[in-house]
Amino acid sequence: MINIGVDSYISVAEADAYVQSYYNEFENLRVIWEVLPVGSKETYLKQSAFEIDEQLMVGVIFDKAQEMQFPRKECYKEGPQVPSEVKDAQIENALAIMKESVSARSDEQMKILNSLGAMKNLKYNKREMGEVGLGASLTGQAQLNYKRLTSEEAEKMLKAWLG
Repeated sequence: MINIGVDSYISVAEADAYVQSYYNEFENLRVIWEVLPVGSKETYLKQSAFEIDEQLMVGVIFDKAQEMQFPRKECYKEGPQVPSEVKDAQIENALAIMKESVSARSDEQMKILNSLGAMKNLKYNKREMGEVGLGASLTGQAQLNYKRLTSEEAEKMLKAWLG
């Protein structure tokens, strides 16, 4: 279960509404997001919030007792609020984390099929899988970078606060 202000900036319902508003109904990320169970969506949102909160931010948190990076003293006009850019960035980053997860699973499945002799040309078949929307990467490698967010779009949304 998500605890807003403790492990997430937004609820699953808010994330669902965002995805429905900004992604076409047949786009891969929307399709995958919509079929996920609520628990999986919560996990991706929490992972995303954690990545955001691990970033070096400019400014000062609003209250020393708060558990997350936002709200910040520089971010509000009428009381402490989490900026919409931060909430949107959390969703975009969660979608990117989800995409990497799906891609990693596709890569593992392809390796298993290849080892069983079911696939002869791993690179060609991974490209084909990517074209039908299964998210296979041609490199077969997931890069871990603890200093950056998974989503470049989320980084752009947070540029005003990233140190």
